[in-house]
Amino acid sequence: MYMCMKKYILLLFVLVAVFSCKKYAWESYQPDTTLHRTGEVSLLATFENLQSKLTMDDGGHGLWSPGDEIAVALSDGQFVNFTLDGTGDTRRAVFKGTIPEGNTLGGVAVYPASAVQDLDGDRMTLSLPQALSDASYPGILIGTIGETWEVSFKQALSFLRLTLNNLPPEATRAKFTANAPLSGLFVAPVQDILSRGLSFADGQSSAPLECTIAEESPYLYVLLPLPSDSYEAIDVTLYDKNNKQLLIQTLSDYAITLSRAELRRMTVELNDVEAPPCRIHIGSDRIEMRATSTGVYAGTYEVPAETSFTIEFDGIPYGFASHSGAGGLGLISDGASALPALRIKQEGKSKKTYYVERAIGSLVQTELGGNYFTINLESPGRVHVVADRSNADAPKYRINVVKETDPSVLFHEDFALCTKGGEYMAPAAGWGGISVNTYDGYLPGNGGTLTANQIPFSFDYPDAAVAGKVAKAAFMEAYGFSDWVLSCVGERPGALQLATSAYAGSVTTPALSSVSGTTNAVLTLDLARFSASSTLPITLRVLGAGTFVSGSVTRDAYVSAKEGTSYPEATTAYDTFGDEGTSFVLEDDTYFPHSIDNADVDKPVSHYTFQLSGVTSATKIQIDAPAAESGNNARIFVFDLKVIKK
Repeated sequence: MYMCMKKYILLLFVLVAVFSCKKYAWESYQPDTTLHRTGEVSLLATFENLQSKLTMDDGGHGLWSPGDEIAVALSDGQFVNFTLDGTGDTRRAVFKGTIPEGNTLGGVAVYPASAVQDLDGDRMTLSLPQALSDASYPGILIGTIGETWEVSFKQALSFLRLTLNNLPPEATRAKFTANAPLSGLFVAPVQDILSRGLSFADGQSSAPLECTIAEESPYLYVLLPLPSDSYEAIDVTLYDKNNKQLLIQTLSDYAITLSRAELRRMTVELNDVEAPPCRIHIGSDRIEMRATSTGVYAGTYEVPAETSFTIEFDGIPYGFASHSGAGGLGLISDGASALPALRIKQEGKSKKTYYVERAIGSLVQTELGGNYFTINLESPGRVHVVADRSNADAPKYRINVVKETDPSVLFHEDFALCTKGGEYMAPAAGWGGISVNTYDGYLPGNGGTLTANQIPFSFDYPDAAVAGKVAKAAFMEAYGFSDWVLSCVGERPGALQLATSAYAGSVTTPALSSVSGTTNAVLTLDLARFSASSTLPITLRVLGAGTFVSGSVTRDAYVSAKEGTSYPEATTAYDTFGDEGTSFVLEDDTYFPHSIDNADVDKPVSHYTFQLSGVTSATKIQIDAPAAESGNNARIFVFDLKVIKK
């Protein structure tokens, strides 16, 4: 809403309160009331009331403000500025200034001082502002200096108190035009200005009047200072932040006549502005998104470190469906996200936080339960957003942080897209229990219907825990796993779960195709075992080309859910590898431990680092977990896998 009202208090009850409570010390103030025409000069200036249909009190509603200056004419036609002497906020105030040596006081004064451009005999040139900002504009006041120090200022303009309803939310600027100039330079005799005000005939060129729209609001409220004349039409044109014209409309279907110092009120209902098919609403900005294919829109946007956004289809805002994907980028703390596992957080079982740079999921109208997307980055950055309603019954989103490419990184997967609809490491306490029928929000499920954020929805993969289960092609493509080999692998928040309580599991990365020739590299892995029975050894392999040289592991310090048990950080090194240096066995030990019990939700994560030699474009990394035996299993979580050129 644009407020241009510093000088004008329009409501009677406000004025009564202000003037009945104000304590003035006028009796104790003893100014020099003699009118001097040289040297130090004081003038007592009176601010003229506006003519209005509202009943005003004796104090008037036009007040001098701290810092005000008036321009006072000299005998040679030049001007010198006088400054307000006091605190202001009064209808009458003393202004003081110095007449330059060799000159004398003239016969006219102007407020604000910046408005006057020239005085040639009795003809004065005044500048009407072309742009209004958040600061109010009091109009232009002219006062004649006679034989006393008292100067009664009169308005040279009239005012239109305009309210525009149904304002498009993306509007950031309004331009007003008429059948004559509204701003720029005006030239007229001083006495004409005092009697009739400035008129169209005094304008030297045709210029519009503009104002900024400082904040999102369903209406625009602005006080327009205008020449005093008869307007055949006044048009308003609205623009967005990219200077795109949104609307042009005539304010009235009748002529508007404004007399000098008149304050007229007008309310106009703006026509509807048709919304684009898709736009993003970031903070207070609405930006149209580019269509990349039928029903699919995308764009890259600058964002502050912390903000929020929605996606609008045909002007209707959509957010992410509860427990469908991360629902944001950076640090995820929204309980509606799939990552924090709301029930576990509420029960105080988890201190784990998530920082993600990619997310996918489903969209739902915000009024039907969709949540605002969150941005909580370490610093301002850029994000890429894809809004997909190619299937109108199941719109979805894909978002990611845009980062500079690091040429030293040969391969990296952080499994940020994995959420399993909000389940955590202890699934019995998470959303959806242990069922795989939890909607992940991006792919259509094989059962259930996406309505207004009701749980459960169906999840596309896996349909059931079956040995050798092959993921569906749509899942592999959506999650960026198209070139991977996955066997009995499922999602967990921010991780792949490898194997089950009964079946073997395996994950094999794509080949390191960006490698040129042969090089040395560093492999890093973040892993955790799942439960008290997850004790079987895990095998790590280098396939295609390359061997292990050395390795180390650091296991995080952690506090078990079992009362009184806590463990410090632990680190060790490795230099022995199997299969001629192409395999390494990760044992259940201090450095890669199973949980004390299944109630541990913050699992002890082990951070492995391996030095590799002989890496080529054929190199792949494989993690194998065996089938269960004797009541034990090999269930683990893979949180991060990265290969860096050494």
